[in-house]
Amino acid sequence: MNFAPVARHGGDALEVSKRLGIPLDSMLDFSLNVNPYGPPASVYGAIRDQAPLVRFYPERSYSRLRSSIGGFLGIDEECVIVGCGSTELIHSILARFVRGGSVVLPMPSFSEYEAAAAALGLRVQFINPVGLKVDLESAQKAVREGGAKCVILCNPNNPTGELLDLGLLKELIESAEERGVIVLLDEAYLDLCEGSESLTLAPAVGEFRNLFVLRSLTKPFGFPGLRVGYAVCSPLSAREFESTAISWRVGVLEEAAAVSALGEKGFLPESKRKIALEKGRLVEGISSIGGLRPVESKSNFMMVDISGAGLAPRNLRWRLLSYGVLVRDLASVRGLRGNFIRICVRRPEENRFLLEALRNVISSLEKMHPNNVSCIEKKCHEGVGDCRLCFCPFYPCLDDLTGGAFVRRDNGGIVWGCKGCGWVHRTEVADAVLDRLSSMDMRSDDPEAILNVRRRVIESCPP
Repeated sequence: MNFAPVARHGGDALEVSKRLGIPLDSMLDFSLNVNPYGPPASVYGAIRDQAPLVRFYPERSYSRLRSSIGGFLGIDEECVIVGCGSTELIHSILARFVRGGSVVLPMPSFSEYEAAAAALGLRVQFINPVGLKVDLESAQKAVREGGAKCVILCNPNNPTGELLDLGLLKELIESAEERGVIVLLDEAYLDLCEGSESLTLAPAVGEFRNLFVLRSLTKPFGFPGLRVGYAVCSPLSAREFESTAISWRVGVLEEAAAVSALGEKGFLPESKRKIALEKGRLVEGISSIGGLRPVESKSNFMMVDISGAGLAPRNLRWRLLSYGVLVRDLASVRGLRGNFIRICVRRPEENRFLLEALRNVISSLEKMHPNNVSCIEKKCHEGVGDCRLCFCPFYPCLDDLTGGAFVRRDNGGIVWGCKGCGWVHRTEVADAVLDRLSSMDMRSDDPEAILNVRRRVIESCPP
């Protein structure tokens, strides 16, 4: 039986740090689409002030949190429901409001939607994209044809960063309302888009009984480790949700952090201004690297087409780990054709580090097997006997067995260093490696397959 997860995400820095031994404070997680300027300083103070309350259960009604959210959006707090992150709300809303039928899911999109439907045994009707764009017209057609009980949309869409057409969105919601079809509209990243106030459909829940608008606190305010999210819907739907909702789904510290963040009036506008500025620089920098093409995005993240470099997403993700850099490999995203990674916009110095890492990886690949340039100076290692693998095909092996280790760079950050490794420079090792790699592609083959060659050669030629 296959127990592989349906949903795959970025933001796994803690797991990668533990598994590979990369210091967490040295990692740069570009797969995590949150505000790089958060959380606001007041959030830490609010958590400290409320820490004594961990001895008590949270208030079941979450009246203070719901009131803060209502004030932030300019809507009645009776329309607000809260949960343990917007991901939990996806599952909870489907469980309470969707009975049988199919879930219409335009592609490509956030994998958690499919996972939530699968958990409830709901059939998913996938809508293929037009190029990379969500096909709203086909989604509306699927609703009109009958059988659908829910439509799930993401605006701006994840992972493409596309802003959906509001006119077509409203038409789809109206068609769904007429047929009793639930519309789950995920606006998790909208607060980080310019002009977000005029783009949200949160106020429309007063018109449509079938509409649920998911929102996020952790992404715009930068604290994903605190699991708190919310959605807005009609007061009637909110009461129905609360009648069977899980008690105490948001902790007292999460509530304190959220209320504090929502009170920071100037934080989001200033964050959006800086993100927009950095995004332009990042797009320009990536465009200057051969074989890489950033895809237009309206959000704080973007996809990068790496097909021109001949790279497979997982291969590039692996190689960037040599700098402690994490990106989102999009190979598993349904509906995406081509080789893409996703990166978020971070702070200026961090974005510059990413660009440097990308340039170095692409440059090194040009000099790697079978195009490796033989070193004639032999200054990197003492007692070197063979330099045919000067640019090691296993880089980064992330394994200290042969002498490699992460080292601090003079200009900041870390890099996987091979100064202590002379193993691949032994003639019998180079012979064995080159023989086994003759049929492999260093750019597109799976990293595990490449590193398995290293393991097999180590068995026959121990360090």
